[in-house]
Amino acid sequence: CVKLPEFWKTDPEMWFAQAEAQFILANVTKDDTKFYHIVAKVDQTVICHISDLVSNPAAQEKYKALKERLIARFASSLEARLDKLLGASDLGDMRPTHLLAKMQEVAAGLNVNENLLKMLFLQRMPSNIRPVLTISYGTLAKLAEMADKMIEQPQAASVSTPSSSADVDQTEYLKEQIEVLSAEIHRLRVNSVPRRNRSSSRSRSTNDLCWYHQKYGTKALRCKQPSQFRSKN
Repeated sequence: CVKLPEFWKTDPEMWFAQAEAQFILANVTKDDTKFYHIVAKVDQTVICHISDLVSNPAAQEKYKALKERLIARFASSLEARLDKLLGASDLGDMRPTHLLAKMQEVAAGLNVNENLLKMLFLQRMPSNIRPVLTISYGTLAKLAEMADKMIEQPQAASVSTPSSSADVDQTEYLKEQIEVLSAEIHRLRVNSVPRRNRSSSRSRSTNDLCWYHQKYGTKALRCKQPSQFRSKN
């Protein structure tokens, strides 16, 4: 028997992953059965996005069409996920391991390396244990487990704090990584957009001129070498 939870608008991809796990356990393989199981679990605010697929279902792969539509309508964009990762809430009443799992889920597909994720994670740790984690070695998962224990036993965090210069270096590194990540997301967005061809000769000739001749042409009063500008006699 398939028992699906209510549709997760905030995380449709993981909801479908759980649904498909249920299908496997229940040995559900027919396209129609999967399709109608999904339709039965979405409410009125969701079904309006798939009304055409429900009213006039395709002869084949109707479940695939339904899944792709719902994910496209409700999954967060890359920019939104990046904003969420950078602006994630503080630890609050969560365990550090739970916070890390949440951050890793948001970061999936964003090409976030572990060093950047580690710095974002450490920023959200309580000030009394952050210095210990900063100078500790091991994977990010191990640091999160260590943080769990340190929060449960606060006395374990009584060590000297690292120098302020180390904090400055980490901040600068974080800024650089965020810029790289933002550029990568922008590249992913525009990579498939067709670009107009430009004259290579025009580009080369423009690039060979100094700034003054590019801006003022023959009226330029100054010239910065190297420049390929030649005045007409």
